[in-house]
Amino acid sequence: MRGTAVEILVWWAVLMGATLVSISSPGPVELLVAGAAAAGAAVTARLMRRAADVRVRGASGALRAVVGLPPAAAQGLAVLVGVLARPRAGAGRGRTRRIRLREGADPGWAGVALGWSADTCVIDLPDDGRAQAVVHTFRPETAPSGPERALARRDGTR
Repeated sequence: MRGTAVEILVWWAVLMGATLVSISSPGPVELLVAGAAAAGAAVTARLMRRAADVRVRGASGALRAVVGLPPAAAQGLAVLVGVLARPRAGAGRGRTRRIRLREGADPGWAGVALGWSADTCVIDLPDDGRAQAVVHTFRPETAPSGPERALARRDGTR
């Protein structure tokens, strides 16, 4: 029961935050309506997650990946602006590569973390039994982003 309440509260907070960000100057009525709508949507989201039998799993490296998201976004933006500022020099610098995920990292959430950066796009998360992600990036392989360092295998295989 406690887990249910926590999950609904987390859904409510996320949905309420998304609503408040989209309203320019929320007043008391807007806050009340947003809170009520977010509460209904939070209960619905939990019911839908349970109906789809989706569970959070494979959280290995998640905390380190989340901590690395803000710097990865800033660095990715800088890399992308550099590529756009020098279009002829940047032509052909993008590359596609496979990143083998560390043991215990679920490709679903890992793909979101890897694609967070502006210069990286997750192309595929193959369902072939090997935890890996196929990404297109302008970043050199020798300078992986924070989430990539947190989620890639430690034995150096990519």
